[in-house]
Amino acid sequence: MRGLSSAISAAALIAVAPGHPAQAQPVDCNQAFSTVELTACTREALERKNQQLRQAMQAVAREAAATPGGTFQPIWTDSLTNVFKTTPDPLQQYEAFRAARNTACIYMNSLSLQGTGFGIFVANCEIKLTDVLLEKLGN
Repeated sequence: MRGLSSAISAAALIAVAPGHPAQAQPVDCNQAFSTVELTACTREALERKNQQLRQAMQAVAREAAATPGGTFQPIWTDSLTNVFKTTPDPLQQYEAFRAARNTACIYMNSLSLQGTGFGIFVANCEIKLTDVLLEKLGN
């Protein structure tokens, strides 16, 4: 249950990110001819999304540090540490989000009673959740 609450906290965190137009790239693995190819394509797509997410989280941290007037940085840091019980370190945020995202997607898979294609379902779910966060981070 702790992982699920972390997922909710991670999802709520996107509300404090500055708004920018969405630029998430769609994932297309329709050309896969087998389950093995589909799995590999989906995993590669998830890795690309993870890289984009790490970069976006680092950009938010840089923006917070560079904001003049000293208001955004303390509000952002306080919100992360006190409200969401996480850290302003973007790599630690990424790892926490990745773990919570995986837990939430495994939970969703169990609710839908999907037995076959477990890895593909979870990876696609993780891609979609990452797309939502990337959109909120302006990517």
